[in-house]
Amino acid sequence: MTFRRVLAVALCFSFAASAADAPKAGSINACTLLSDAEVAAAVGAKVQPGKRMDEGAVAEGQYSSTCVWRVIRDGAQPNDPNKPMGGATFAILNAMEWPKGQGKAKEFLESFFDAAKNGVIDQTPVKLKIAAAEDAIWWGDGVAASKGDRSFGVSVFFPEKTRAERRVLEEVLAKKIAPRL
Repeated sequence: MTFRRVLAVALCFSFAASAADAPKAGSINACTLLSDAEVAAAVGAKVQPGKRMDEGAVAEGQYSSTCVWRVIRDGAQPNDPNKPMGGATFAILNAMEWPKGQGKAKEFLESFFDAAKNGVIDQTPVKLKIAAAEDAIWWGDGVAASKGDRSFGVSVFFPEKTRAERRVLEEVLAKKIAPRL
């Protein structure tokens, strides 16, 4: 299951907020929360500059910003339509600014537990301790964390690595992101 699909399902569990309380466009920028060099160091390979692909203000009331870093590979690039981004190796960060004071960032993390219970994701989330984050989990295909009215999810798609190996990379990145929320 792709990170964006799980993220979309997880967001379905959150409650709608009034448009008046919604964060403004550009209130959070995922590409400023990690540098290209930090992503490259974490994954142990050169990466293309982060590409911002914001979803913007969404129905749940938050502003959603996404940044993708593709690993630069020698030779032919994979092209498998059944895999995220055609089977490319990449890191993806989705950062969200939620309506002020409504606890939606925390609800976002809790929604992963509901998704596991309902069979939407195949792993029960594991709580993590990440400095600067109020709450953090590993949900099988990424790390999600929250701080105040902001949350993020970060995943690394690296076909040669096991899920446990990818988790290490995701936690390294999450520890850099959390203090910058």
